[in-house]
Amino acid sequence: MITRNVNKSLYKNYLKKSEEFLKSCNEAFDDENYNSCVANSVHSGISASDALTVFFLGIRHAGEKHEDVIDLLRELKLKDINVKIKQLKDLLQLKNKAEYEEILMDKNKAENAKKHAERFLSYAKSVLKE
Repeated sequence: MITRNVNKSLYKNYLKKSEEFLKSCNEAFDDENYNSCVANSVHSGISASDALTVFFLGIRHAGEKHEDVIDLLRELKLKDINVKIKQLKDLLQLKNKAEYEEILMDKNKAENAKKHAERFLSYAKSVLKE
């Protein structure tokens, strides 16, 4: 797995990115741009996971296979992390479909992705309170 060292204090930058992606996700959902909604949900989850790993481990995943971040999250041994990993996995499974494949995302997939992203970000923020 490819990782990159990141100063712990920069976890806040990843939280900010996650929040911005989630905001774009909500705007896209409201505009019925479901592909964009799902893609932004995924990126919100990725950034939130980076915030967690940077804060607790001082590293973030830097490889092409986003699913590898799951192994880093398991190292954290945080309460409810396995439930949150499942939410992130569900998001990551939609990434290629939403961004690269011929499949179009529908309202139901977008709504589910949005919920997973909201819950994952909320969790990250709750454990990262200083």
